[in-house]
Amino acid sequence: MKKRNAFVPVVVLLLFFVAFLVRRWNEPKEREAFDRHPISLVYTKHALCRMDCRHISKEEIGEIMEKGAINFNKSDRRERPCPIFALQGRTQSGENIRVIFAQCPAETKVITCYNLEEEFSCQCPGDGNKNNH
Repeated sequence: MKKRNAFVPVVVLLLFFVAFLVRRWNEPKEREAFDRHPISLVYTKHALCRMDCRHISKEEIGEIMEKGAINFNKSDRRERPCPIFALQGRTQSGENIRVIFAQCPAETKVITCYNLEEEFSCQCPGDGNKNNH
């Protein structure tokens, strides 16, 4: 009778463990803070001016949006109604750039972009409103 009493708790623990594993495997994947595939992507006039001045193409912006790392120190996820995300990385052409996005419910806006290795002197609308992104 003692062997049976010891066997029941082991079986119960094993069932709980199996249930835990099954539940863990079926959990939805954790969502990333930034939606890399927005429904609509809009470029501000400021962003287009900066892109032209810094020789950054829409394709390179797309590369960074797809594969760039989120720089949370330069982002403001609490900004409402559109959280601000700074994504950066190296493009296929070798440029190391940072792109600032505002992710609104209906669209994502490209606010500005920077070449992190080369300084450019740009005169774009809104340059007087410096944000430290």
